[in-house]
This record gives sequence, structure tokens and C-alpha cells, in this order.
Amino acid sequence: MYKSLTIDDIRRVLNVPDTYHVDGLLVSGTHPPKKEYPHFEAALQSLGVPYTEEVIEDRFFQEVKSVVIGKKRIWFDVVYGAAYLSELIHVASMLGSKANILLGSCGALQENMAHGDTVIPTASFGDESATRMYQRDNKDFLYKADSNLSRKIGEGLTGRNVIHQGTLMTAQAMLGETEEDVGEWSRQGYIGVDMESATLFAVSAHFGVPAAALLYAADNLVKNELVTDAGFALMREQRMAIRKENYAVALKILSE
Repeated sequence: MYKSLTIDDIRRVLNVPDTYHVDGLLVSGTHPPKKEYPHFEAALQSLGVPYTEEVIEDRFFQEVKSVVIGKKRIWFDVVYGAAYLSELIHVASMLGSKANILLGSCGALQENMAHGDTVIPTASFGDESATRMYQRDNKDFLYKADSNLSRKIGEGLTGRNVIHQGTLMTAQAMLGETEEDVGEWSRQGYIGVDMESATLFAVSAHFGVPAAALLYAADNLVKNELVTDAGFALMREQRMAIRKENYAVALKILSE
């Protein structure tokens, strides 16, 4: 079974040396990938230190951007949902990742949350195979972020007036969400809904790797403020500024 693949097997598939390792994983939960690459590259430049880019030859992981900063190798990729994400975290963790960070957005589930508000989840609920397969004894389907890594992220955000911390709902069928779903999630106290955080926390915990997420509220579902609204387009510049800073904060933590 694929679960039995060893680190030597993975290095052989990737066609990398026996000493090859990954020090950190940065993931952006969105689509399409090409719109995120400029943010990642700008964050690299903002570090003000030399770095080199590597090419991963394996076809399956060819889209992974691998950069070496000093003696640390950081992997970056853009995902949408759980299937590929779980494999990316699995491989990066087996190769030695010391921290896995997710960037992206979520739908707000509380009335007091506004477009662009920062969200650093303490945990995420996820009842998907990508979470259950890695946390088979977890009966409440709640997967926790690493508190120390989350704290570092919060400390790196200067000038953010509002940071929401709490539990997310991870649901990977956005177009299937109903008004009843949103109302129930809100009543249960979830602060937002996303598509990737529970997977990140579950798979990372399986390998003992600290994981955290830094998101922003893209819409507010309890107030029926959706990404299809005309006002969403008007907030584009605000979202771009937030995302650029989020990349810089996360990459700085991983490179240090």
C-alpha cells in the first residue's frame, strides 16, 4: 500500500539525493495557481536575503515551487480542497518539514466579522476522508492548530486591528452549502468555513509537524454577503494588500 512508502522511496520517485530534505511547507488554498505566484515571489524579495529556486522533476509534484534560503528549503504550492493537499503535506512532512502553514480565505460565520478581517484558527472541524485517514482515533473530528506557530503568525501581523481566533468548519463542497448549513454552523460557534485547514492540521499532526493557518474573511455567509456580489470586486485592492502581507509573514517565519 502507498501508506508504506518510505522516505527513501519518496526521494527515489522525486529523483533527489539521499540527503534531500524539506524545512517548511507553505500552501495557498485558492484557484487558479498562477494568480498566487506573484505574491509568493514578492514575499521572497521582501526578505532581502539571497535565495535559489530549484526544479522538481517528478511530474506529479512539478508545480511545487522549491526555494532554498540560506540552508533552509521551503516548498510552496497552490491547492484547492483536500486530495492533492493531503499528499503534498504527507510528502513534505516525511521529507522533514518543521512547520506547515496554510494561507487563504474563508467565509465568515459570525455577524461581527467583516470583509478582510484576519482569521487565525485554533482548530478546524473536518469530516472528510483526508482527515479521517490520518486521525483514525479522532471521534470528534476536531483538528487543532499548533498554538506556538499560530502565536508567531499573530505577532508578525503589525497593524491588523482585528484578528479572529476560534474554530473553523472545513467543508469542501462550497456550492453545496445551504442556508441551513450556514445557520447551524454559526449557532454552533464556528467563526468561518474553509476548504483546507482541517486537512492541514490532521495530516501534519499525524507526522508530528506543527501547523497553522492565516486566512482572511472573503465574504460573510450569515449576512448573505457573497463573492458574487458587486461589492466584492470593489474590495479587490484590500484583498491583494492583505494577501501580500500574509505571504511575507508566513515566509519569514518558515525561513527563520
